[in-house]
Amino acid sequence: MPDPLQLARDVVADFRANLSTVCLGTASANGTPEASVAAALLAADGAFVIFVSGLAAHTRNLRENPRASVLLAEPESATTNALARRRLTFTCTAEIVAPDSVPHTDLVSAFRAKFGPAIAMIASLPDFQFVRLHPQRGRVVAGFGAAFEVDARDWNQLTPVGRLPAC
Repeated sequence: MPDPLQLARDVVADFRANLSTVCLGTASANGTPEASVAAALLAADGAFVIFVSGLAAHTRNLRENPRASVLLAEPESATTNALARRRLTFTCTAEIVAPDSVPHTDLVSAFRAKFGPAIAMIASLPDFQFVRLHPQRGRVVAGFGAAFEVDARDWNQLTPVGRLPAC
């Protein structure tokens, strides 16, 4: 049987290496939830960076309530048991990147390198903006009996999730 800790580390490394989209959970100022998907990359400081339309509900939500959840999950087709689907989640705080800033210009270049020339066209639209999602708490589930808290600053630091008492 594989070591659960090593399995979890491998899952985290795979998600980190192959990140291109995130499932995003947001809530409006009055608590109405919204789930969506956004193109993303991981910044050098560990923040998820998404490029989103200001017309989208999730962007409006992040402006009103800068708390979000990010989910990375293995494809359903890659798992043999849907109940043990590998996933990594983080609670995050959002920061809107000013459109006239140096970080914005750098992010356009980074997104273009990752996603291709369509980014230049999208970046020219006045409603699109970058949002940095700063991880606060994380959890990886690498299978049954392999759930670990993930340090938001160092994804290699994993702590086993406590066991439930026997019934």
